[in-house]
Amino acid sequence: MAVLMGPGGTLDMALTALERGCDSVFVGPKGWSRRPASDELHDEEIRDLLAWAGPRGKDIRVAVNVMPAPEEIPAMLAKIERYAAWGAGGVMLCDPGCIALVRRHLPDLDIHVSVTAGIFNLGDIAFYEEMGANIVVIPYRWGVAELEQIRDKTRMRLEAFMFQAVKRGRICPGRCYSSSYFQITHNRDQAGKDHHIGSASRGGSCYRICRAKWDLTVGEHPHADTPDLKATPDLLLWELPDYVALGVDRFKIPGRERSPGLIGDICAFYRRALDHVLAGGTDVSAFAPEWDEIRRRWVQERGRRDDGRIASAAQ
Repeated sequence: MAVLMGPGGTLDMALTALERGCDSVFVGPKGWSRRPASDELHDEEIRDLLAWAGPRGKDIRVAVNVMPAPEEIPAMLAKIERYAAWGAGGVMLCDPGCIALVRRHLPDLDIHVSVTAGIFNLGDIAFYEEMGANIVVIPYRWGVAELEQIRDKTRMRLEAFMFQAVKRGRICPGRCYSSSYFQITHNRDQAGKDHHIGSASRGGSCYRICRAKWDLTVGEHPHADTPDLKATPDLLLWELPDYVALGVDRFKIPGRERSPGLIGDICAFYRRALDHVLAGGTDVSAFAPEWDEIRRRWVQERGRRDDGRIASAAQ
């Protein structure tokens, strides 16, 4: 049965997503999930969420998708063991060594290969499967054609974002360090985690400089077009029947940095759309008007967020 998973940037958002129709939510511990601290949860909040979700048959996944320094690995493993003991169904990781380490210590825990691992092809998927992962988050640069190519060639369960890039940018999620060259601040907590504000891969959040306006020069000559360093993803709808037919196991709604109100509406929308498809419906055109309105709100909130980050980088 396909699982609909929403974002939990705050405890309120996580509860809203579950109450508005999601089977599962993903959350991130502070300093360990590539987001600002405002969009991550304290461990006590994750514990409380798991205690609430378990009796209601809801599933919680925890994103620990940073690249830890060697001295941080014991703290990372201890956190994941704690989440598993509290009832988490799985963790999202991107570091190959950490995937292998977690698999050795927790053989029954689901391990998702985070989109920040920068998967490019079937060989990458096979590599992470060998490391011990059993779910792969499909890059949102992929679409139906790429899923058709890999579906019958891997034993990994597939998790698809409910958005995708309408055109390809120049930056691959998870493999960009440009923000680090603008500013890095360090804040080491009591557990020994160094929160690198300005570097998402090291436990902070980037300044979204890829969303700023850049001029492109080729040799000594300015290029006529403004380059898209990172393509803007769009919420998907029309691909949903094909994704279900191709056996996607989990449908992931992004947006930990959005407002709980918008996320609640998106989760309710996709609950209805996914149920329609799972019941055998192949025509989703009736959902298009509501989809257009949700997309408009999504882009509006994204713009406000990115403008704020870019302003921080400029300062």
